[in-house]
Parts: sequence; structure tokens; C-alpha cells
Amino acid sequence: MPQPDTTSDLYGAAAEFYDLLAAPAWARLGPLLRRALDGVDPKDGPLLDIGAGTGLSTEAAADAVPGAQVLAVEPSAGMRIALSTRLACRPALADRVTVTAGTVHDTRLPRRLCAAVALGVVGHLEPAERATLWRLLSERLTPGAPAVVDVLDRTAPPTRAPLRLATRRVGALTYESWSEGADEGWTLTYRVRDGETVVREHAVPLPWSGIGIDVLAEEATAAGLTCTPLAPDFAVFRPTTRKEHS
Repeated sequence: MPQPDTTSDLYGAAAEFYDLLAAPAWARLGPLLRRALDGVDPKDGPLLDIGAGTGLSTEAAADAVPGAQVLAVEPSAGMRIALSTRLACRPALADRVTVTAGTVHDTRLPRRLCAAVALGVVGHLEPAERATLWRLLSERLTPGAPAVVDVLDRTAPPTRAPLRLATRRVGALTYESWSEGADEGWTLTYRVRDGETVVREHAVPLPWSGIGIDVLAEEATAAGLTCTPLAPDFAVFRPTTRKEHS
């Protein structure tokens, strides 16, 4: 069987800091995700979390759909360590979540899905890869089941000048995340300070297209998905018909 490509761990350098500084973003994303998954029936199959990261989306989705089995797909080894640690701390959640390395395209998927989540994902995909993703979701999702997708938050886009996103005190040290925009994405910089002294710094370049929900809706329509925006950067896609596949 094909093996995941581990030569480039795009998010690995961010894994140490992600959960510590993710609270502001998830204060907004969490309620949107719960709203998008309202009414999902776990009897319709597993819930697929594409690009599960450290498991914040996995945990939130599993809590939003009690009883659902979850397939969490994550290519970053560093992120999977954090995801596995999260599961170790919640044994009941670990009973429901299967973690798979690699991408959704090299993962063996169940024939039927009750829902899918792809947060922080589509901006990394080329048009042909997105077309493949829309077809996959159209084929695997139960009719009416949601696929939850986000794009770059246009209400707070990365600025050309460095912008501090979050800060948190942990013990004697202060952790910070900074964003700086570029033509084809942005750079996240994580700093650890002891007082005014920076003791560690990690810059994580993140290529990300400026694609919007409107373009994704056009692409997905061609695959038999309808789009319902819940925010300028957040939408739910649903299949209108059931497609048979091998």
C-alpha cells in the first residue's frame, strides 16, 4: 500500500505551540463547527476529519456528534504526536477515533460518511486536488450530510506588517504567535520570551491560496455539492444525490 510522504512536515514546527495559542481562533471556530454539525446522525457512517492537526477539530467534532466514529487524517508527524496525546488523556474519545497518517487521497476510506471536516486544508490544495476532494465528498457523504470547510479569514487577513495573533503565559515564560502576510500565503512566527528576552523563535512559512468560498462553491457544484456559507470564510457543503462507487 502507498506510504505517506514524510519528507516535508509543513506544520511540524508549529505543533509544540499550536494548542497553547489556539484559544482565540477556536473561540470563533468551535461554535461554527458545532452549528455546522447539528443534526448529523452517527448511524450514517464515520465522521472524516481531513487535516486533523493536533486534534482540536477532531475533539470538537466528536463532542458535537456523540456516538460517531471518527477517522482523523493528518500528514504531519509532529501534529499526530499532539493528537495522540489528546486521545491518551481522553480514553472514551480514543475508543472512537482512528488516526491515519498521510492525506485523504492515500487513505482507505469507508464507503459512507455521516460528515466531513476540512479546516485549514483547502488553501493548501491545487485546483485539481480540490476537484478530487469534491468528488470524494460527493461520493462518500450520505445525502444531506455536511462537509465543513474554511478558507483564509477575510475578516482578519494576514497583514504585510507583523501582527501578534495570540499570547499566553506558561510558567515563567510567555508564548506568542505572530502573522506576516505574503503574496502566496503567510508566515507564522512563534516566540518564547523570558521577560523581554526572546529565548526561542520558530518561523513557519505557510503557502495558502487566496481562494474564497465563492470559488469553492462553483467547484463543488460541478461535483454535485451545494454550498451554504455560515461566515465569509466558513461554509457547509452537502451532496444533493447519492453516487454509487466501487
